[in-house]
Amino acid sequence: MSKLNIASNKAEFTDRFRRLADLVETSKESANRHGERFNIFSILGVQRDENRTHSRYLAELLSPSGRHGEGSQFLNAFVKDVLGLSLDVSGPIKVTRELATEDRRRVDIVVESTDLIIGVEVKIDAGDQKAQLHDYFTEISQRAKNRKTVVLAYLTLDGKAPSGYSLRGLEQENVHCLSFAEDIRQWIDRCAALCEHKPELSYALIQYKRLLESLTGAGTSMTSLIADKLAHNRGDLETALAVEKALPRAKSAVMLRFWEELSSAMANALGAAPVVYGDKTLRELSHNYFNGRGGKHVGIKHPIGELNGEKLCLYVNIYHAIHYGLRVDSPSGSTVSRPDIKDKLREKLNDGNAVANKEADWLVCYYYDPYPSHEPAVLNFHSFDGAVLDLLEDENRQAVINNMVEHQVRLVDEARALIETSTA
Repeated sequence: MSKLNIASNKAEFTDRFRRLADLVETSKESANRHGERFNIFSILGVQRDENRTHSRYLAELLSPSGRHGEGSQFLNAFVKDVLGLSLDVSGPIKVTRELATEDRRRVDIVVESTDLIIGVEVKIDAGDQKAQLHDYFTEISQRAKNRKTVVLAYLTLDGKAPSGYSLRGLEQENVHCLSFAEDIRQWIDRCAALCEHKPELSYALIQYKRLLESLTGAGTSMTSLIADKLAHNRGDLETALAVEKALPRAKSAVMLRFWEELSSAMANALGAAPVVYGDKTLRELSHNYFNGRGGKHVGIKHPIGELNGEKLCLYVNIYHAIHYGLRVDSPSGSTVSRPDIKDKLREKLNDGNAVANKEADWLVCYYYDPYPSHEPAVLNFHSFDGAVLDLLEDENRQAVINNMVEHQVRLVDEARALIETSTA
């Protein structure tokens, strides 16, 4: 191909790319015609927080004594419209968040009345845990004592089925698979209709519904408007497809730069470079994450001391979002649960703010320093949202890494002090 043709093709692609950018901007304006993009959850950066946002919000709506003041209306709509049960829930009703089980696990939401007990496991970014639903079903069944209807709901963005890893022999038919995209969104619509006489409450529900539409791609979002335009213009769609092919490589380059600079900063602060786990190199880890070859529950770790023949380690892990904290490795290198160490460590530290913090094999786990010197950032590489895009700016990336490593050093100091006390 001649230089003239190459230049011509580049110019044509640049023009088409600009047209695509204009399309995105126009769709953004259309989707925000009535201020829809002004969403309090997104502005505060808590849109994907399973515990502090979704579990708390849903539990408040399900509680007859919730601040909505609508009694059991919302709960009964959930039971009938979402779970499909022909039951009128009445009498004393208790709604509990983070219900502790006998094996030190926590059910996100439990609703209990005289004749019904509902357990709800909420999943946004977190993966299934070993025997999780099996243990939750066992727990609520024991509480029911054969006198109550038992319902276990598995709530995800798209209503997917749980893994066999989580079921561990529990029959799939014992689990109600629910989706934020359809089941919860429609229930929120119903709740908003039931409380039209309370404009502020109704609008708060509409805000949450918009959040769900943004997370799941449902409704008339900017994404759906763009998709409709692309489906009717061949040139725009061809340009979008060309960009789509380049995206995994671009995303992996952003992730690799983050991992490399974080590893270097940790080496400087802790005196030794962390090691990669779950993959051979940081380059392969970053590539595989965006090319469908695994890349989940992988990262880097740094041994910080020994305790009773096992290694206490600082982990930086990725599933959807980057999270970091302390875990214990067995002699074989697998993580193990040490509740005695966890209890002692958490007496000295702020409780973790990552979803994984409630899992047994994390002593403590964070998305960010609970007392950051700047606005905290949850680095969700799965959604590749604003906080991750900010990593393209050198100053922003260094600020995030520096704050993360400073917090990690404090964690390591507390853990080493605990080891010294325990072995004294």
